[in-house]
Amino acid sequence: MRSEHLIGTSIPRFTYDTPAAPGNDFYALCEGDQPLTLIFLPSFSHPIAREYIARYLKTLDALEGVRLACVLRSSPREVAAELEGHAFPFPLICDGQGVLYNFMGVEQAGVLKSWTFAAQRIFKTARGQGVSLDRNSPQMLPLTLVLGPEGKILFAHYGRFLTDLPEDCATIRSICEEVRRMAEAAEKKPDPDRSDETLTLPDLAGALGWGDGKE
Repeated sequence: MRSEHLIGTSIPRFTYDTPAAPGNDFYALCEGDQPLTLIFLPSFSHPIAREYIARYLKTLDALEGVRLACVLRSSPREVAAELEGHAFPFPLICDGQGVLYNFMGVEQAGVLKSWTFAAQRIFKTARGQGVSLDRNSPQMLPLTLVLGPEGKILFAHYGRFLTDLPEDCATIRSICEEVRRMAEAAEKKPDPDRSDETLTLPDLAGALGWGDGKE
């Protein structure tokens, strides 16, 4: 899906589950003056998801003035079991059935097409910790969105490889600041002059210099 086609559209209202609570209102999550960065990751147990969630937790202080939520291809029960009752500082939207992934057109790719040196290091560390990965299975590519009220999409980036997503919370804040700057610049841009005059097609052709109307 082309990112530019999404800008200005809105994600429909829906309810989502987190490891702590079911039936949360998505539009309530989007409310407020602070933009919401929504990052689509693989399952919670996937090494890429673990690595980037850990990075976001370590750099959370840099998330000043913006908000973060992550979408996981896991059920709330699976994530809750992993967290063992510990609270999380930002929402984890659990979409085990992949409904939101399918709606947003989140793509998959083979390991070779989505591979990076950064991903290789992450997987090597995971293997050292006893985590196995099926290299033959398609890999979920990331999606990064910046949203305004009522799920309005202000920015969208479909990752081309496994690690094509914000590396930490400072990067997330920088993206949101740039989105704000561009939005403010667009608001200040004057609208082209409009005329209330109604033209016929011949009038319009003449106004555009398309001849004098004679054969």
